[in-house]
Amino acid sequence: MSEGIKLPLPMKKGFGATDRVDDWWKGPTAMAAYLGIMIIYGTWRGFMEADFWIFEEFGRSAGNQTMAIESEGSHVLSPLFSPLIYPNENSWVPQRLWWMSPAMFILIFPAGFRGTCYYYRKAYYRAFMQQPTGCAVSKPWNEYSGETGLLLVQNLHRYFLYAALAYLPILSYDVWMSVNFHDPVSHAHSYGVSVGSLVLAVNVIALAGYTFGCHAFRHLVGGGADLWTRGSRPILRYRMWRVSTWFNEYHKEWALYSLFIVMFADLYIYACTMGWWTEIILWGGV
Repeated sequence: MSEGIKLPLPMKKGFGATDRVDDWWKGPTAMAAYLGIMIIYGTWRGFMEADFWIFEEFGRSAGNQTMAIESEGSHVLSPLFSPLIYPNENSWVPQRLWWMSPAMFILIFPAGFRGTCYYYRKAYYRAFMQQPTGCAVSKPWNEYSGETGLLLVQNLHRYFLYAALAYLPILSYDVWMSVNFHDPVSHAHSYGVSVGSLVLAVNVIALAGYTFGCHAFRHLVGGGADLWTRGSRPILRYRMWRVSTWFNEYHKEWALYSLFIVMFADLYIYACTMGWWTEIILWGGV
């Protein structure tokens, strides 16, 4: 006769109540701080070039654009403002929207891609919503109702993926523009590499690793496939799935590092346009 199943002891009730003796709170707290800083910085920079309220004291309205480094003969554009859309009389933007920052027209897509990402959902659900607070840790809410109501937007992740894929060649073109130098006096053209162009290149690599490791991308190239080989050779779709799987195994790292790098790239360009740092030409230039 088999022994009866021993049920676990009831979990303690109350916010953060637990029998765990490890520092379980460090992970969610660090993630909340990291994501919080990135969200605040990204929001601030997204509004900085806008022409309304307190933001008219900065950026374009104050006569000092902070979106791109133009002073060293090359065009080093911040990834937060790429592709660059100027809301003015020379653009397709209606006049009633000219007060908006160029970033406001494009950040919805990368922000939507990250916000609906499966890894980021786990991170901010735990860090900000306490769903769940942690394994074997009591949470403040009675139950998880699923991704309903406003959270239905999470189902748009695969569509934000298509926009993210389109961003990679756009950001790669920005790297190309950053290594093209033009003398404003003689109009001579040459090539070169600056710290800014290297930062943009690293940003593209990090975003590519994050995008190609996306669960939705992995499903896109390999989901529902019944045939992986043609004869004795693997088909292209299988090879793409294998590459995506490798990136996917490190999806957490790509997600966190790429977010830092894109914000650092913008901070570097912002600091150079403000005169806090000086763009350094490593090779070539004018």
